[in-house]
Amino acid sequence: MKNWSTSDLLGIAGGIQAPSWLRRLASAGIHSTDRYVRRRQMVVNVSALVGVADNIFHTAQNLLHAFFGLMPISIYGMVMIVLFSLTSRFHRFGDNAAALYFIPVTAAGNAFVVWALGLESGTQAYFALGGAAFIFFGVHHWRIYMGVFLVALLLLLVSYQFAPDVGPVMPHDMEFRRQLAAQVMVNVLIISTVLIVYALTALHRAETALQAEHERSETLLETIMPRPIADRLKADPQERIADRHEDVSVLFADLVGFTPAARLLSPDEVVGYLDGLFRSFDRLVEQAGAEKIKTIGDAYMVVGGLEGGTDEAAVAIGRLALAMLHAIETCEPLNGVRLNLRIGIHTGTAIAGVIGKRRYSYDVWGDAVNVASRMESHSEAGRIQVTEAFQSRTKHMFSFQEREPIEVKGVGYMKTAFLVGEKRPGEKNELDVAIEEGNADG
Repeated sequence: MKNWSTSDLLGIAGGIQAPSWLRRLASAGIHSTDRYVRRRQMVVNVSALVGVADNIFHTAQNLLHAFFGLMPISIYGMVMIVLFSLTSRFHRFGDNAAALYFIPVTAAGNAFVVWALGLESGTQAYFALGGAAFIFFGVHHWRIYMGVFLVALLLLLVSYQFAPDVGPVMPHDMEFRRQLAAQVMVNVLIISTVLIVYALTALHRAETALQAEHERSETLLETIMPRPIADRLKADPQERIADRHEDVSVLFADLVGFTPAARLLSPDEVVGYLDGLFRSFDRLVEQAGAEKIKTIGDAYMVVGGLEGGTDEAAVAIGRLALAMLHAIETCEPLNGVRLNLRIGIHTGTAIAGVIGKRRYSYDVWGDAVNVASRMESHSEAGRIQVTEAFQSRTKHMFSFQEREPIEVKGVGYMKTAFLVGEKRPGEKNELDVAIEEGNADG
């Protein structure tokens, strides 16, 4: 997930960013690497900067309006400018230290102004902003926020109950108080609006980031297992997924000569070669409508027919094998050595399912897998060895070259053949000829 930065906090719609000096001030004193802590601390810094700017404006206005009459308020403003400027220095003492410094300073300063100028100044309305302190602390520190909220509420109620209507500072200047009350209302409106916009913007960014994470998770899940399996897993993560498939075509491919060619290469060169080659295989698998199950070193495993259409899937696997041979022929040599593929295919029964908890793994087991693996290991470089079961399902589409029966561990002797290529119109396989001769003898 994207980390929160000063640019995230101070960015403006349309891609316009706040000035660099303002971004530096907003991140002053912040050392935390936690994005949520940094975000809250930046809000505190920005609030302190707003306080500095507001007091500079009001102090200048007060000095121009009545230099001596408003001197106590002007001195207060200067003190607040200094105190607010120190806010960022408190981040070093803890995640919430600056906020716990800024809030009492603000509350005490505003209480002074309320009692100095009276309720007619309207400055007690600033206590109502205490509810916005939640943005300083967040959900995890709601108890601290509740304490701040109750103090702000108490100060507001006490002010209305006990503060004078007109305070001792320039008590006869009601016009000044009316102007100040109007400014306070405008400031409260602006601050409330900014906080609401910020909160909604933060929520939107969080939702966008969450949606992006969800889409990445969906994509990742669908890259390690078929979409129907991924959908079942998302619907019920506790479901044990184990399916029996009576007729699937399994392909194993192994790079011949890879190990000696890669021995003197750097890891980056080895991985780069395999990544480029297997990416090209992945595209071929996707075009064939098959499922890549896994890679084991320089070996590559594919299954077709997991979603039905077994004969069509077998033909697709055969075409895939031919395409993979063509792809390796056009691939750049590795360390000066032109590699080749040894491929084996078998059609039979298998079990497919998901295992694991922390790292899900979709895999296929059974006779079809074991025999296909044996076909690959007994094959030859640049050849595709297939079983009689696969050959019988695809003889109408491919040409085959018969081989002598081979002994397969755990199975016994099996009739096999090399898949040569797709049939030309009217062409017959050796198997077709043998069947026709058998029928004629019968």
